[in-house]
Amino acid sequence: MKTSHSYPFFGSDGYDGLDAILQDLSPSKTFLLVDSNTLDCLSHFVPKLAQLDADFEILEVPSGEESKSLEVAANLWSVLLEYGADRNSIIINVGGGVIGDLGAFIAATFKRGIPFVNVPTSLLAMVDASVGGKNGINFEGLKNQLGTFTEPNFVLIDLDFLASLPSQEWASGHAEMLKHALLSGRYWSELLALKPTNLTLQHLQQSVAFKAEIVREDFQEKGKRKILNLGHTTGHAWESYLAECGTPCTHGAAVIQGLHVALLLSGLGDLQRALAQRYPWQKIEEKALAPLWERQLQDKKNTNGEVRYVLLEELGRPIWDVKISMERWTQAVLALNSAL
Repeated sequence: MKTSHSYPFFGSDGYDGLDAILQDLSPSKTFLLVDSNTLDCLSHFVPKLAQLDADFEILEVPSGEESKSLEVAANLWSVLLEYGADRNSIIINVGGGVIGDLGAFIAATFKRGIPFVNVPTSLLAMVDASVGGKNGINFEGLKNQLGTFTEPNFVLIDLDFLASLPSQEWASGHAEMLKHALLSGRYWSELLALKPTNLTLQHLQQSVAFKAEIVREDFQEKGKRKILNLGHTTGHAWESYLAECGTPCTHGAAVIQGLHVALLLSGLGDLQRALAQRYPWQKIEEKALAPLWERQLQDKKNTNGEVRYVLLEELGRPIWDVKISMERWTQAVLALNSAL
């Protein structure tokens, strides 16, 4: 990763580090971006920062994936202009993956880029969205179609935010941890059995460290970083499809679906069955197959109009840019359906 400060800092070290960043940058204006759920987190977060500008402004957006839109982005840019934000201003994103993606995109594009900090409050954001420099918004019903690769100036991870995390949000973050375990070949059985009550700082550090290692090697996703999309080709399509149907699911639930498909396409039925013991496959109706395939054709990782997958040769040995035909993908989905 490009900057020395962007690698996540945990707990009290994180607050001390963020204070040092704020003192060093001495921002002209400070904006805290939250959603309607994470606004309450500020009472825990703000008092721990001695260097935070007392006149900070709060930018609040509705919770949920719908906020990752061009309309919301345009409104935030307008508010920044209204409050006199300049290139020495800073945005601190306090929230889950949506806030991290949206806030980083706003900061990366406003006046060609202003400093920003990620303070993830969900497990998913801690182990995935806050790290790696990707940001973006959805467009035309498709996930993350507009965005940049821009690193945060700092990432602060505070486990205390997870104390009130809903069970579905826990599962969403757990899905990304399992993805990291499949890719690295480390801690798979341990993480598959992990429950919220057993989560430790070490678990988080292991997962974050793996992603950070891959990002360092390939920041702009020209090669090896593509492996981090394991499960996301079907996953993003499933997430977008359900949202359009009015029955949205969490990002993690969609990734789990994608992991089932990827493992079966990889010929790793034992790993797929083990995953199903913890997170069962959700049946996909045949009427959904064509629209799901069409969404996969729009995936950013494709080449020459061909759907490209991340698969595993075995646990811990990922391969990427694997061409998958609609026939082969459909057979995998129907096989998973028939196993129910």
